[in-house]
Amino acid sequence: MFAPCECVRRGGRRTMKMIRFRSSSIRSLSQEMKCTIRLLDDSEISCHIQRETKGQFLIDHVCNHYCLLEKDYFGIRYVDSEKQRHWLEPNKSIFKQMKSHPPYTMCFRVKFYPHEPLKIKEELTRI
Repeated sequence: MFAPCECVRRGGRRTMKMIRFRSSSIRSLSQEMKCTIRLLDDSEISCHIQRETKGQFLIDHVCNHYCLLEKDYFGIRYVDSEKQRHWLEPNKSIFKQMKSHPPYTMCFRVKFYPHEPLKIKEELTRI
């Protein structure tokens, strides 16, 4: 099922679609949490995730937003309650990694800088 995922820009608003996990049980609806990801251009994507959603889902979603194929250079970073920065681990549940309560706010960032940027295949990734 698809559910709206709002992308807010400085100059206005636009709407995009995002996969939203759904279940018929009322219990699963109460487990949905709001998640906001600040993108490289300071725009934000807000969506709802479930407790079991893994970090890779958000990384894939943001890379799809930018049409990035070379995802290995990027990651999602969050700040814990003690103001420490952490990278969201792709293979772990987002809920288990976050020590704070929803709504969650994270940032999409460049995680790795290659030694030779000209060897990057996609021009969009180099930018």
